[in-house]
Amino acid sequence: MMWNTRRFALPLFQVALAISLTASNFLRPNTIANPSWTAPDRQLCWALNAPVAFAMYGLERLADRLYPRSYSIELLLETIVFVVLVGLLWYGVSLEFGGKGQSILTPKTGARSAADVLAVIVGVLVVILGFMVRRQFGMITVYSDLVALPYFIWGAAITIFYGRDLRTSFGAARDKI
Repeated sequence: MMWNTRRFALPLFQVALAISLTASNFLRPNTIANPSWTAPDRQLCWALNAPVAFAMYGLERLADRLYPRSYSIELLLETIVFVVLVGLLWYGVSLEFGGKGQSILTPKTGARSAADVLAVIVGVLVVILGFMVRRQFGMITVYSDLVALPYFIWGAAITIFYGRDLRTSFGAARDKI
């Protein structure tokens, strides 16, 4: 019973935090000289949820291609889609915590090795996004380094966790032979 409570507490807390930080950012003045996306509340929110930031980066690029300069699509992505993805991310994290060092999610896909490889690729791409975030302010500063740090941590954690799980799944497959 205690584990089930924790499984939902972490995602709910992270969703509440994301909503608070996003709302704080929406209340901030957004000018050309001082765009709201550079503010600490927005940067912290996206950094804490770096895998979601990676997904949002792709979704925003796709939306911009399909619906150029559409404020309503951008608003939908920045609020509803972002918050739902944050909840899913942290629910997945809470499930993986229950695996005692092994992935619980990838074996359930039916293609464990492919899922692990895809997760490792996502981890590497989150690290690359961290380098992009580090340079988004035009020059590298202490602030840009601090903003990029969670992306590097997330990317390394995903890559190491699922890389280890991939190695374990190959070892299990070899033992069956």
